[in-house]
Amino acid sequence: MEVQTRRNRTALIQDQENIYANKKVVVVPSKRQGLTVRGALGELNTNIQLNREVNIGKVAVTAAEYEKKASINRNAVNKSNYSHVQSKIDTGLAAKNIVQPSSRPPLRREESTAGLAARAVVRTRAALKDTQAKPNELKESINLLLQTKKNEVKKTTKLPTLKENKEKKRLPKPILKESTGKLGKLKISENTDSCEKLQKDILSEVTNVNTPELPDDIEDIDASDYNSPLLMSIYIKDIYYYLTQLEEKYPIEEDYLKFQTVITGKMRATLIDWLVEVQRQFKLVLETFHLTVGIIDRYLQVVPNVQRNQLQLVGVTAMFIASKYEEIYAPDVGDFVYVTDNAYTKADIFQCEKDIITKLGFCFARPIPLSFLRRFVKAARGTSKNHHLAKYFVDLCLVEYSMAHYHPSHLAASAICLSLYLLSGKPLSEVWSPTLSFYSGYSLENIEPVMRKIAQIVINVEKSKHKAVYNKYTDPTLAKVSTLPQLKGEAIFELANSESLT
Repeated sequence: MEVQTRRNRTALIQDQENIYANKKVVVVPSKRQGLTVRGALGELNTNIQLNREVNIGKVAVTAAEYEKKASINRNAVNKSNYSHVQSKIDTGLAAKNIVQPSSRPPLRREESTAGLAARAVVRTRAALKDTQAKPNELKESINLLLQTKKNEVKKTTKLPTLKENKEKKRLPKPILKESTGKLGKLKISENTDSCEKLQKDILSEVTNVNTPELPDDIEDIDASDYNSPLLMSIYIKDIYYYLTQLEEKYPIEEDYLKFQTVITGKMRATLIDWLVEVQRQFKLVLETFHLTVGIIDRYLQVVPNVQRNQLQLVGVTAMFIASKYEEIYAPDVGDFVYVTDNAYTKADIFQCEKDIITKLGFCFARPIPLSFLRRFVKAARGTSKNHHLAKYFVDLCLVEYSMAHYHPSHLAASAICLSLYLLSGKPLSEVWSPTLSFYSGYSLENIEPVMRKIAQIVINVEKSKHKAVYNKYTDPTLAKVSTLPQLKGEAIFELANSESLT
């Protein structure tokens, strides 16, 4: 008996669930005008009114549970019936008033889809008014509209065919006005002798520089560089001959500060020593520092009566100009204002820059010692240690006012000779070979007084107030050449105290 009662109760529960599941959905159309398709569906989903007829009878105790199950079933039915409609509308059939603003240019009249969107809205509203319409009919209408839209887009935006693309890519062939018969006769010779002959012919025709000819007993240090265009082996001898001419054209006179009423040699040395630290702080190349010293000396030689408070301004401006001339990424003018502790403004540096450039005739082509030093190290077949030590000697000379009037090539030749002499331990006659004498243009007698002065500067550097160069060359990247034991040996003391090297 109890089993039969449970079966009857289960049957009643199933019948009640079917009643709620098969209830018709009554849609209240929206009375607002101008609703979009998305908005219309929103109204459809939020204004569903159900006429529920709940029979409270024998199962009144479980009515709340039935209601909960029925609502879950209705939501499932609604989602299954209208999910495809929502997804289709999201693909682009929104009304005109909800289209997001775009930066694209407006479409032409035949490409516009405004009319299509309006028709879609009207048809959707008509479908929604009919509460008895099936979702499949609405799906078919939207599919029809989408198909119509695709056809119109295909008509208005017709892509070029493959044949048309090939015709567009065809370019007219260049027309040669002259015969190419002579081009076939040109051949690149692999023989070194023929290459040298060709180079000599080019130099004789193109250049008119009276470069000294290479004697038979002098080694050609550029012979192995003929196959490297970056080393400019064809023109390198003429380039250095031209640089020696520029040295004569832009000289620095001996004791040129005699025309200054305030600036002295000690003040200049203090300025150059400070600029060495600025170069290290900004990590500038050595060429920038050498060019800076050259600009300062030339400017102080041309412009008299430079005041004490203007000397630092001239120094930082000269380095600012040299940075733009040599550096790939030059420091900003504000950086130079900062290193002066805001003693000057940007306007002061710009004004001083104009004055320096005007006074020097817009020419900064005066060579620097480093350019010659590389050439002489190559001629001497020196090592990197020889090169660093020679650079140390040159930088010490740039700080010293008594060495300012020597030509850059003269300083470089003396520095490399002293470096080779101290590190090799050979006699000077073997160190300064005929090859070095030819490529530098100086004999041993010419560089004798300069070598003695450099030796004296090196010995006294530890007693000097200006130790920026000494500290700079204690860096391991520069082989710590300022701390070498040879700089405190007998050879350099004998050289500094001797009257003659020959």
